[in-house]
Amino acid sequence: MTTLSSAITEYFEAKNAQRLSVHTLSDYGNTFRKFSAYVGDHCQIESIDPATIARFLASTSELSRKTTLNYHTALSSLWTYLVRVDRAKENIVRRVTPPRPDKKQVAPFSRDEIVALLNVDKRRPPVSTRNRAIILLLLDTGLRASELCSLKVMDINLAARKLRTKGKGGKERYIPFHASTREAIDMYFKSRSVTSSRATGKSPAFATLSEHPVEIERRTLLKIVERIGLRANIPNCHPHRFRHTFAIQFLRNGGNIYTLQALLGHTSLDMVKRYLAISQIDMDKDHEKASPVKGWNL
Repeated sequence: MTTLSSAITEYFEAKNAQRLSVHTLSDYGNTFRKFSAYVGDHCQIESIDPATIARFLASTSELSRKTTLNYHTALSSLWTYLVRVDRAKENIVRRVTPPRPDKKQVAPFSRDEIVALLNVDKRRPPVSTRNRAIILLLLDTGLRASELCSLKVMDINLAARKLRTKGKGGKERYIPFHASTREAIDMYFKSRSVTSSRATGKSPAFATLSEHPVEIERRTLLKIVERIGLRANIPNCHPHRFRHTFAIQFLRNGGNIYTLQALLGHTSLDMVKRYLAISQIDMDKDHEKASPVKGWNL
């Protein structure tokens, strides 16, 4: 008989050996803690059935559908492992239909909003130096928050204006960035006296401003961006919105949809097509305003 607690411990040992993303493991750990609190740490795996999973997911009704879906994904991963090591006969989580996430409207930043975000901390170095580098890099590359947080100094090649990152599934990709972004990052690195040398190359690319700087975590990055938004009087300011802005502006400026898919690290075109639809609406509106036939009343 296997307890839930021992199953979770086994699962994490196996996934750590596989080098699963630290951020993914952290999210899964949060789900497992809540599920354990719901059924009890010493609950036997054999006593958990699909109805138990369904009741747990139903108990999270105050959370967003996306969060509940994340819980479903994490538990399914756990049971997939248990089946593989003969701790369970089947993945019972798959017998519970997950909720469909709400389709939130993609709202990019405007140019004026980006300018306001860049200007709000101008008189507060070293805060302004770091935050300018963060904003420009997020906007210029479409990085996920977790990808930016996990960057090391050695992952950023200032001379070539490219960075190396690992996305979902540990897939590595290289993303170029503009000269203005390079200038902002270079200024920030110089303020910290870090280089891509052996001595400081493994340091986090973006760090806290404490006496002993450490890697910025996703929650910290969210708070940084939210505070910048509050000071600039721009609502709904969060890191992922820069990713949306990058994608939509990339297409508006004539970028190729398949190149965008590669830059964003998407395995399918589904999300990219949402960005394409928004840029197409822009083109339709511009054509309606600028059509020669309409303008000349032909």
